[in-house]
Order: sequence, then C-alpha cells, then structure tokens
Amino acid sequence: GGMGGMGGMGGMGGMGGMGGRQRQRQAGPQKGADLQINVEVPFQTACFGGTMTCRVRREETCETCTGSGIKPGQGKATCRQCNGQGAVLQVMQTPFGVMQTQQVCPSCNGSGIDPSSLCSSCNGKGTSASTKDVELKVPPGCNNGNQLRLRQEGDKGQKGGPAGDLYIQVKVPSHPDFQREEFDIYTESTVSVFDAILGTTIQVKTIDGDAEIKVPAGTQPETRLRIRGRGVPRLGRKEERGDHYITVKVEVPRDLSESEKEKVAVLRDGK
Repeated sequence: GGMGGMGGMGGMGGMGGMGGRQRQRQAGPQKGADLQINVEVPFQTACFGGTMTCRVRREETCETCTGSGIKPGQGKATCRQCNGQGAVLQVMQTPFGVMQTQQVCPSCNGSGIDPSSLCSSCNGKGTSASTKDVELKVPPGCNNGNQLRLRQEGDKGQKGGPAGDLYIQVKVPSHPDFQREEFDIYTESTVSVFDAILGTTIQVKTIDGDAEIKVPAGTQPETRLRIRGRGVPRLGRKEERGDHYITVKVEVPRDLSESEKEKVAVLRDGK
C-alpha cells in the first residue's frame, strides 16, 4: 500500500517538472494576441466596397531590442540561479522520504535569462504598445454586424513569434434616404391621386443614381414597385445585386378650387 502511495507522490513530482518545462517553453517565440475593434463604415462604402484607414492600438516589435527582449549589445546572459533551465529543483523531506519537485525559477520567472540582461524598454517582452494606422479593404455588400478579419494585423508576436489577427466589427450608420435590409433597398415615393388613377412615370433615387419607373394606372396607396438589380451587391458575389423596392404613397389634394371639385364630382357621380 505504502509503495503505491509513493508511486502516486512520484507521479506528482513528475507533473511539477512538466509545469516547469511549460513555463520555460514560453520564453521562446510566442504568437501575438488577436485583437477586435469596432469600425464605422459609411453607408455607400458598405454597399459598394472601398478602402479605409483605421487606428489600432497594439503590441509592436520593441525598437530598442528589435524584439529579442535582450539589452542591445549584450549577449543572452544565463540566469545564475537555474543555469538557464528556467526551473529549480526543490528537495522536500516527507514521511515517504526525500522528494524532489521542480519549480519555476523565482529569479528569471522561467525564462532562463538573467534579469539584468533584459531590455529595459519592454521589460524583456520584445514588444511594446503603440498606435498604428491599418488599411482596411471593405468588401462590397458588407453590412452592420459583419466581422472582417485582417491576418497578422493583431499584436506582434514575442521573440520572433507570428502576429495575431485583427477582427473588425462593422457598424454601418443608417441613411436618410435608403432603408437597407440584407441586399435590398427600400424607399418611398409620393404621387398625386390623379397620377395614381391615370398612371405616370416617376424618377427614383437609387444607391447608384436616378432611375425611372412606371406607376401603372389604378395604383393603390402603399403599392410596392420593384426595380430589379438596383439594390446592394451580394457579399462575396458582387456581380449579383439585390432589388430596390418603392412604396407608393398617394397624396389627396386638400384645397381644390370650386371648378376642380365639380369635375371630380362629375367623375364620382358618373360611376
């Protein structure tokens, strides 16, 4: 029974060693963190795509030590306490006898490097925070709530590790003239009651210029007309576009002259 107990304890000692080695590994190259920022993309840019510049605060390679984490002109001095191992052995007296466990070296924090030789600008990290302008290519058909990913534009890696990615959360402000739903655009147009009865052609403002559309005779209020292919390009398939829908509002005149009222009365009574 006692032997089994010792085996168990020995296993624990081994785990301590693993912990020490993992900490030591971190002293090598490390990938930079992924970052996320919110960017407001103008309505037209979201529809048709475009290039924007956004500001990002991120970890950049330290200029003093060019990312090594070591003071310039100084060799990588080995930590004296652990001889560069990053871990120290601890000997403990237990009821089962003497046990050795590995602990992260308290002097160098597991890096194996003498603290006095670390770069003072970045405290040995190899990176320091700064603000950078990043170019963002907005794809056509982008919309509010979409997430764009810029590879390797996140925090720079430490000790020569790769950079993280930058995730962009897209915010698109509303437009005074257009309502957008997915890839379709909705607007309203007002015609007089006479044009609704007789039919007419109206000019409609779309997201890429004016278009003409026929209002058929006998059009009812709140009728929805459609112009095919004048909506927003589809994300990832920009040659395909959504549609533009127009809700027709019918305006009834309030101040007709006496003679106009008589003409309308003739129409009404002639039915």
